[in-house]
Amino acid sequence: MSIQTALDGICRYFGGPYDPPTRTYRTSPLAQYGVGVVRRGWPKRDDHADYFHGQQPGARTGCQIVVYIPRSTETRFAVGGATGGHKNVLYEVQLCCYIRSRTPHAEDAQDDVYALRDALVTHLRADRTLGGAVFEAGEAVDGGSGSVDFEYGQPETKAELTKSFLLMTFPALEIVQA
Repeated sequence: MSIQTALDGICRYFGGPYDPPTRTYRTSPLAQYGVGVVRRGWPKRDDHADYFHGQQPGARTGCQIVVYIPRSTETRFAVGGATGGHKNVLYEVQLCCYIRSRTPHAEDAQDDVYALRDALVTHLRADRTLGGAVFEAGEAVDGGSGSVDFEYGQPETKAELTKSFLLMTFPALEIVQA
């Protein structure tokens, strides 16, 4: 396994199968909460339609998630000989959720952000392996933090569009047997 494999698996868990032509994951199991596409990198062009992809016409709030791994740590455990043992690779995973809302009231858009947060937590709790992408996610590892953390951006409204940001951070562990 590699960081690219883990990243792809996490994107698949939150975004569905990979779509090579668009370089996105476009059939999210969280579409009912506004997730249009999931990406494993930031796009060169911000297409407003991606936020609302797969939703009903007139959907009020849409989201584009970029999965980012800014940091990883490898801990090694030697067992029986020069090469035997295993390695724990701990990834810091960030779900960068960019939100666009056409609600008449900004307060409703903020409520949609909170609903998305709750849906992300429920989905994370449903399978700690994230569909087999990692050994476990959001759990305490080797005495470290098993927390799932959230940061909320201040909503910004312009031309009847409310933009917001939600950052979800959690650890994900991969175990490599040698």
